[in-house]
Amino acid sequence: MRRPAGLGLAAALCAWLVAAEARGGGFAVPEIGARRTAMGAVIGRPDDLSAIYHNPAGLTLTPGTNLLLSTGLSLIESSLRLGPWDASDRYLTEPLDAEGYYPAAAPSRAIAVIPMLTASTSLLRDRLVIAASVYVPNAAGAAFPDESPVRYHLLDSYVVAGNATLAAAFRVADWLSVGAGVHLIYLRLHARRLLFPVLQGIDLGGILGKRSELVLDGSDLTGGVTLGFMLRPLRSLSFGLALISKNDVALEGDIELRFGSDAITPDKTVPGTHVTTLVIPWTLQGGVNWDVSRFVEVGAELRYYFYREFHEQRTEVKGIGMINELVTPKNYRDSLQVSGGVKVKLPPLPSLELMAGMHFDRTPAPDETVSAEQPSFNHLGLHTGARFQATRRLRLSLTYARYFYLERRTSGSLTTPPSNFVASGGNNIITLAVEAAVGRLDAR
Repeated sequence: MRRPAGLGLAAALCAWLVAAEARGGGFAVPEIGARRTAMGAVIGRPDDLSAIYHNPAGLTLTPGTNLLLSTGLSLIESSLRLGPWDASDRYLTEPLDAEGYYPAAAPSRAIAVIPMLTASTSLLRDRLVIAASVYVPNAAGAAFPDESPVRYHLLDSYVVAGNATLAAAFRVADWLSVGAGVHLIYLRLHARRLLFPVLQGIDLGGILGKRSELVLDGSDLTGGVTLGFMLRPLRSLSFGLALISKNDVALEGDIELRFGSDAITPDKTVPGTHVTTLVIPWTLQGGVNWDVSRFVEVGAELRYYFYREFHEQRTEVKGIGMINELVTPKNYRDSLQVSGGVKVKLPPLPSLELMAGMHFDRTPAPDETVSAEQPSFNHLGLHTGARFQATRRLRLSLTYARYFYLERRTSGSLTTPPSNFVASGGNNIITLAVEAAVGRLDAR
């Protein structure tokens, strides 16, 4: 029973990716900073302290001593209809619809928060800028009713990725700035689901019943670096390039098997521990911004995620006799996001900037390994917002981004139980940012 039972845990251990509904191709939500959230084009000209995240070279555009407080809220919508599998009617009693799917499963809770606090100061006549930041580019959770058709995939889960960064940028020449950041990432996961009792074709329902639960918690602290460059050959034209390092993650924590009322040992809890290895991929991103006129700026950017290294997910389990090791195939491909937009100043109101943009994001997950607890989509995003210079020392921004998760129909699933589904959804991201400056604002 060691190998079959272990493989049966694979779907739950993938729940660290539950926030995939919010993030699309990359590991983290990039919706931080007014240019990104309202215009979709920040890497080529990151003119606020969110540069520490997108392109640290852009910190030279914010001289003096400055503070940034950004608060984002993501409200996720999704609807997933799971397809039947062989003998699935023994476990799911809901009637199939006209297309042959179980009733739509929608989360009773699906929310993410995206906060950031950053401080900076400049030295050497503003040629050197140093900055420190704490932010959470991924903190999402979802919950489904206990009788949801996806109960053997996910009942509730959350994932938190907190980030602390120290960065510096140096203006080598009027046309060239370079920057680098060192960051620590704290990851924490919680996931709960019913344990599907048919494991590698062996029906263990007599032991596990149909209502046994699997609960998993894990965390890790890891680190990485970001390198950034910004070129401005003309005052009206700027280019940016940034590289974010890969992180090998090892989530460690507790795992519990809670036998249900119909199991061979009703209501018994078997505790254990686990180590789950994951990959946060290398990310390469670049952008360009161009002042078409005194009042109009356009920009575009590309973010490329090297997910090709994520072939499998491996977990070692201790303390639960029937579980030893499990390997879940992933076979991810590289993913990317392209985006762009426009920023307009109105001559009667020079302190007000209006922005709009859009993006397209390609999922890294193939049909065979995408799962119901990880409904990763290709998606489109629309961005809009405003930034207002309230006083010489205070700038405010309010932005809104709308994601459209394109309908996905999967077949040939390798998960246990199979995750053949049809799904779609959306995401609403509202961000409020406050920038306070002690130093000069003339570089903005």
